[in-house]
Amino acid sequence: MVEFFAALVAVAVAELGDKTQFIALLLAARFPKQRVAILAGMLLSTILMHGIASSLGFLVGDVIFGDWLSIVVGVAFIVMGFAMLLPEKHEDAEKPSKFARFGPFLAAFLLLSLSEIADKSQIVTMMLAAHYGTILPVAAGAVVGMSLVLAPVIFFGAWITKHVPLHVIKIIGCIVFVVLGLAAMLA
Repeated sequence: MVEFFAALVAVAVAELGDKTQFIALLLAARFPKQRVAILAGMLLSTILMHGIASSLGFLVGDVIFGDWLSIVVGVAFIVMGFAMLLPEKHEDAEKPSKFARFGPFLAAFLLLSLSEIADKSQIVTMMLAAHYGTILPVAAGAVVGMSLVLAPVIFFGAWITKHVPLHVIKIIGCIVFVVLGLAAMLA
């Protein structure tokens, strides 16, 4: 159960202020009456991408052993924490118009799948699966964490961005990742 909650928290924090949220907001603006289809497309993509990431992480865990794995995971989390403070490039701003012809479900599935390749949340999922030596609880936690961050953006994005400054979200995310990194190294 620890694996599930560790993945849920780590992935949710990794997605705060990420380009994935920006894509979800753009899709919700483009398809305002089809938000459930957007959520369904993103959910399917999340299941696929985090399933792959946790499977790869599990395999990496077989190659890197013991204390070295804890150090690698810890350092990766600390680096990601400080990386959250860097400005996010929203080069994907034009993608929704390119993919809009596929409809909201397929556009959401394709955009999220493409944007998640080598993304922070994917790396976090891989590292946690390697650290815990398990696939399903980590993947499930990652999917729930990602969904908890994306669903409010799809349904209430405009309101959220007016009331919570992005720099506050990024600072909190940095702190959480550094703490998770230190905890992994001390475990």
